This record gives sequence, structure tokens and C-alpha cells, in this order.
Amino acid sequence: MVSRTRLGAAAGAAALAALFLFLLFPVDAVVRAVLARATPAGWPAIVFRRAALRPTGLVLDDVTLRGRDGAALAQAERVHLRPSLRGLWRDGTGLPWHVEAVACGGDGVATVTGERAPSALVLTWHGVDLAACPPLALAAGALAGRATVTARIQFAPLAGEGTVEVRAGEWRSTAGPLLAVGTLHAERASLGWRLLGDRVALTSLELHGPEVSAEGEGTVRLAAPLEASGLELRLAIAAAPDAPAQVRALLGFLPAPPGDAAGPRRLLVAGTVASPRLLPR
Repeated sequence: MVSRTRLGAAAGAAALAALFLFLLFPVDAVVRAVLARATPAGWPAIVFRRAALRPTGLVLDDVTLRGRDGAALAQAERVHLRPSLRGLWRDGTGLPWHVEAVACGGDGVATVTGERAPSALVLTWHGVDLAACPPLALAAGALAGRATVTARIQFAPLAGEGTVEVRAGEWRSTAGPLLAVGTLHAERASLGWRLLGDRVALTSLELHGPEVSAEGEGTVRLAAPLEASGLELRLAIAAAPDAPAQVRALLGFLPAPPGDAAGPRRLLVAGTVASPRLLPR
């Protein structure tokens, strides 16, 4: 009887000690130390409001990816991080990581791999609400719609490729020379991209909507902030049968293809993401 009592007391003490250890364990400090150790020098910092330890991994709330200048590059409401136990035991980095995130109204799943430091990322991001993302000053307009994003990125040297698929897209002009255009819609749009250093090559671009259709390719030279990135896009744009008069008038300023007055207008988009310049080709 005494042995059972002692055994029960020992079990209770162990459970109480485990509870105190769980409650007092400095999760935030440990997670910040692991992220700092695993993030390559010069790369954006991962900042979060709170970290919680769960049986299935770590949950980070209010996560922000910040550049070296402190500017917010990306935000997520919640990130669920499942590090590798073998990676934690081996070198403390926890690689490979399995990551699930809720950001911009969409669900993202990613795997980060590497030895001693992250070296590659594979990402799929579904149901992205473009209007819920941090606003991007795209030609002084506002974006809306739903998108699916895929990416495969190598960190050193920086390279990668991926796709973006948009449905029920909308761009609404709010200022600048394109204010008269009003709102343009894209029933569907897609682009393929390839990253090499500070350049993103748009290998394919297609858009189909009730006002215009377009296709093309080009290059974006990345800069900070993103709106300052340089553009060099070659597009062919055609008015839809029911295009508004202001859209037809704008395209009418561009030269038509020889012998095809109703053919697609070809133009070069230069300038920056925030302030593009439309030039005839």
C-alpha cells in the first residue's frame, strides 16, 4: 500500500514538473535562436509575435519577413513549422523544415531543405486573396482576385522558377495616366517566371478578360521597395469584342500591325512597377 502511495506521489510530482517545464520553457527565445542560426547572412529576418510548442511542431503567430532595411516583405497570420528531429539533433537547424502557413487568405505548404543552412525551397500557395495581401502599387492601381502560386527556389546562388495562376482577377486604376481606363478584369491569367539573381524573367504571360486579351514575355529587375523594380515587358494586346470605348481609344494610339487594322497592338512596357511607361514597338 505504501509503495503504491509513493508511486502515485512520484507520478504526480513528475507530471507537475513536466507541466511547469512546459509552461516555463522559453519557446520564443529558443525559436528565435534556431531561426537566427539557420538563416544565411544577409537574408531577410523572420519576426513573429508569439511562438507556441505543439505536439505536431511549432506555431508562430503574426509572422513578418523583414528585409535588411526593416521593411516588411511578406506577412502571414500563422505559420506551422515542423522541423526535423534528426536535423535538430545533428546541427541544431532542424532541416529539412515542413512549413504550413495561412497568409493573404490562402493556404501555403512548403519544404525547406539544406545542410547546416537552408539551400532550397519548394512552395505551393493556394487560394491567395490578392486584395488581402499587402498592397502593391501596380501602375497606381489596386489588385483583386484569387491566385495559385508555385515556386522552386535555390538560395545560393539565387535562382528559381515558378508559376502564378489568377482567376476572377481585377485591376482598378486609382491615379495616374491610366485613370480613365477604370477597371480591367481577367477571367483567367497566368505567367511563368524564372529567377536569376536580381532578375525575374517572365517566360510566358497570358491574360483573357472581357476588356482585353494579352500575351507576352519580358524581364523584371528587382529592387527595394518592390514597386521600384524595373520593367522591360514585350506585350501583344487586343481589345475584346465588347471592350469599353476608353480602352479602344487607348489602344488606338498604338500602331496597328501592317495590313491588319484590327490586329493586336504590340508595345513595350518600361519604367517601374509603380510607374510603367507604354511605348509602341
